[in-house]
Amino acid sequence: MSSSQFQVVVLGTGTSAGVPVITCDCPVCTSDDPNNSRLRSSILLRNEEKTILVDCGSDYRQQALRYRINRLDMVLLTHAHSDHVSGIDELRLYNWKQRHAIPVYGSPHTLADVRRRYDYAFHPMQNGGGVPQLDLIPVEGPFDAAGVAVTPLVAYHGALPILGFRFGNFAYITDGSFLPPATLEAIRGVRFLILNALRHRPHPTHFTVEQATAIAREIGAEHTWFTHITHDLDHATTNRELPEGIDLAHDGLQFDIDVEMAPG
Repeated sequence: MSSSQFQVVVLGTGTSAGVPVITCDCPVCTSDDPNNSRLRSSILLRNEEKTILVDCGSDYRQQALRYRINRLDMVLLTHAHSDHVSGIDELRLYNWKQRHAIPVYGSPHTLADVRRRYDYAFHPMQNGGGVPQLDLIPVEGPFDAAGVAVTPLVAYHGALPILGFRFGNFAYITDGSFLPPATLEAIRGVRFLILNALRHRPHPTHFTVEQATAIAREIGAEHTWFTHITHDLDHATTNRELPEGIDLAHDGLQFDIDVEMAPG
């Protein structure tokens, strides 16, 4: 199997509320450090031939303009909570430009939620305004996303099963509170890892910084970044406290990975 280099762009590192949080005047929400400003969590993988979006949340329009996402070949969804799918209507702009439906990959229950939430896209009532044209593709195991080999990673968001994804030497998992042994085994050997770490205080559906740090140490990636971060965590202060090779991610973080390309 051949490989190709992709650039990862971290589009957002915030929780469902984002940071700054509406109504909040805490030190992080009022910070002058741009790394404390966090759009909803999402990443982009791109090279000269393909552009892959993982999650399409509430801030996608702002992210697309900020990072000049002028083409989109596919969307991978971790789950269907609003901060991960509320930007899907924006995909219609790509339909108009590219003149085809956007492939959207996700678990069967995630895609069922998308179909219910965006019923108007699948049963349009009238012409005018436009609706997103989506080709919903259920993920049941490793898959070929337009030539890119992708390994889905099962995680649990509380009791809800969700997906992370491994692309070559990189894995991305957000909103997890438990990783099954098979998932831990599947991400061993990655060079780069992005994993959620909400805050220090325990939470029923998200890893804490301490829990995520323990997983990062077990996996032993060359570099691990934490995402899906609340306003409890100041960027600079937290990074000074984390072990070497582990940092909070920040919006706009970029790095290169090697992605396996599917044969054929």
